[in-house]
Amino acid sequence: MRTFIALAGTALLVTACGTGDTGPVKRQAGSWSQKIEILEFAGPGIKPEQKAQMQQMMNMMAGASVCITPELAAQEDPEKNLTAMGGAQDNCKVANKDFSGGKIAFTANCTQPGKTVKLTADGNTTATEQNIKMTVESTGAGNDGGKLVMNVTAKRDGDCKPGEFTPPVPKPAPSATAKS
Repeated sequence: MRTFIALAGTALLVTACGTGDTGPVKRQAGSWSQKIEILEFAGPGIKPEQKAQMQQMMNMMAGASVCITPELAAQEDPEKNLTAMGGAQDNCKVANKDFSGGKIAFTANCTQPGKTVKLTADGNTTATEQNIKMTVESTGAGNDGGKLVMNVTAKRDGDCKPGEFTPPVPKPAPSATAKS
C-alpha cells in the first residue's frame, strides 16, 4: 500500500500543470482545490476496507485548498516533473507523453527492487480546471501487487485566501556553466 501512496502522490505532482495548444502553459495563480475519487483499489493482500481507508485519506487531502502564487505557477513544468519522478536512481522511464492542446497523458514504467510500477494518466486540463484519470499498477514479490485507479479533478476557486497552505517556490538548480 505504501508503494501506491508514494507513487500516487508523485503522479499528482506531475499533473499539477495545465497545457495549451502550443505546449505546457501555467496554471492560473490563485486558490486551487481538488477532489480525488478512488475508482478501483485491488490486488493481493488488499482488503476491501482498505479502499475506504484510501478514499478517506484522499478526501482529507482534497479538503484543503492550496494557494498557487504567481511565482510558483510560473515554475510549474509537467515534463520536468516526469523526469524528476525517476529520482536520483533514474528508475522511471516515460513510454509516451502528450502535453498539448489541453491534453495531459503519459505512461511511465518505474522499477524498484523486486517490483515494477506502471503509472498512466489521461485527461484534460486548462489554466483553471483539470480532470485526469490516473492508474497505478504494481507487480512484484509479496503482497505489494495491485491496481489503484483514481479520477482527479481540480479547479481554481478565485484569489488566494488568508491562512491557505502556500507551497514554497523551488529554488532554481545551479547552472552547469555557472562559475564561482
